[in-house]
Amino acid sequence: MIVRPHSILLDAEALSALAQDERSMQAWATFAKRSDSVIYASCVTLAEVTDGTARDVAVRRAVKAVRLIDVHPDIGYRAGQLRAIAIASRRKQRDLTVDSVVAATALTLPLPVVVLTSDPEDLRFLLAGSDVQTEII
Repeated sequence: MIVRPHSILLDAEALSALAQDERSMQAWATFAKRSDSVIYASCVTLAEVTDGTARDVAVRRAVKAVRLIDVHPDIGYRAGQLRAIAIASRRKQRDLTVDSVVAATALTLPLPVVVLTSDPEDLRFLLAGSDVQTEII
């Protein structure tokens, strides 16, 4: 585990885990509180974890403990660059748009930064060479 991160960014799976009060996220939330760290999420992740049903109540409750980051033009342009680099260097093509936005968001946060995810492969690829770390929840 990373020692005293300042910025903890949740991807969609991590935000869902927080909303469902999963043990792995309880530990990170406690850690954030004890270390005065800030938990963030990109607004784009809301599109992945909400669907307009009653399930959204838990997400809305969880988001109260998270600082949401808007996707402003700088993040959008950086995400496009990250996505283009990833597409050019991979044989297996898939849509990395949302992961690129999450990665670009992570690059704007105060260091040290850790991104929490259940599937770190794409985020680690997108953030290669940066000081941002990824952790599996």
